[in-house]
Amino acid sequence: MTDIVNKEQNRSRPNETRVEGDVVIHRSVGSQNVEDIKHLFAIAQAVYERYGYALILLDGSQSGVLTPEARKYQSDFFRKQILPSHTALYGSGWLLRTAVTLTMRATELMTGTVVPVTVVADEQAARQVLAEARERFRAQGIAKSPQ
Repeated sequence: MTDIVNKEQNRSRPNETRVEGDVVIHRSVGSQNVEDIKHLFAIAQAVYERYGYALILLDGSQSGVLTPEARKYQSDFFRKQILPSHTALYGSGWLLRTAVTLTMRATELMTGTVVPVTVVADEQAARQVLAEARERFRAQGIAKSPQ
């Protein structure tokens, strides 16, 4: 996992992506394109493979919306698989919150599966949401012992 995380972290500028244990931390700057989404999903996949789930902490304070191509890629990806995960988004404006809500509802309608996303005001609240999700995953028995 370290190789992919290091490789992916280095190519993510101007966005910032890093991993702290089972948490992928992503701060996006501006609109996100297909390569940005592929990058984030690759890191989340590596975290999932190590822990059995992935927690995503998104800082939306400087983010724009996904490009149409990125939305299509995300939608197609979610139709194929939704990993055990939880995403907490903080710092976003009304446009991004609305776009996220609509995208997740559309995904639920198309796949029949809810993609757990919680939108909160600040990083502290987002980290609390992810801590609670971590405990749920452990209680459900899907968490792996990291190697």
